Amino acid sequence: MHPSERQSDLVTVAAEPALASASGPPPQRTAGAVKSGLGALLLGLLAKGKGLLIMLKALPLAKVLLTGGSMAASVLVYALRGGVAFALGLVLMIFIHEMGHGLAMKRAGIEAGWPVFIPFFGAMIAMKGRPSHPRVEAEVAYAGPVAGTGAALLCAGLGLWLRSPFFLALAYTGFFLNLFNLTPLGFLDGGRIARVLSAKASVFGAIVMGGLCLMSPSPQLILIAVMAVMQAFRRNNADLELVTADDRRTWALRYFGLCGFLGLALMLTHQLANTHGW
Repeated sequence: MHPSERQSDLVTVAAEPALASASGPPPQRTAGAVKSGLGALLLGLLAKGKGLLIMLKALPLAKVLLTGGSMAASVLVYALRGGVAFALGLVLMIFIHEMGHGLAMKRAGIEAGWPVFIPFFGAMIAMKGRPSHPRVEAEVAYAGPVAGTGAALLCAGLGLWLRSPFFLALAYTGFFLNLFNLTPLGFLDGGRIARVLSAKASVFGAIVMGGLCLMSPSPQLILIAVMAVMQAFRRNNADLELVTADDRRTWALRYFGLCGFLGLALMLTHQLANTHGW
């Protein structure tokens, strides 16, 4: 959407490949399509009820209830797949990711909403204002994956110290979640960052997302892809005239550096889990 409009950050959770790769066989997938469809329905209802959501978030107690209630719902849904402990860890990592965005908004002088969790899709946090520069928007977007990567590194450290497959699985999931969210497309963090590098970055992001949908088709992934593509190609990029060559060099280093680090972390976590049989 245009920067002058209410913006939100949607963090996508793709725990299935993480569970399968980092901690042995995945949980049973009975009714998996139903659960994915439920997540898509919840997202659709949230979009349709945008006005109601805004009114609820205007009330102090309602904000707490909305965040706490949506977190509890996500824990319940994820617990059906990976158990209560894993669900709690996953939701906590998503919360830390969102708090990274919130703190960056505060530093930029932009009012932030409270996080709202959406089962099978992750969470979003409203940006109530227009960033003064594409660089500021990139800073806000970048802060989420940085915070989320820190949480995943903590889990990896605990996994190594305790020789725990549980924490290694959480770490792998966190690395994967944040790397996926750096896909340079639409409302994903990568889309908000990569537009500083090039207005055409979303074309590459769309190709990447299309490949992911072909390799691992799921209702929530396809819905996210469609929504992200629609947002990316209808956005007004006139503000990119403010971006300098120094901005592009700086953000290329930061963006590709974090992507590379997360890719390496995924590989090492996977190898540790398989080599030591934890």
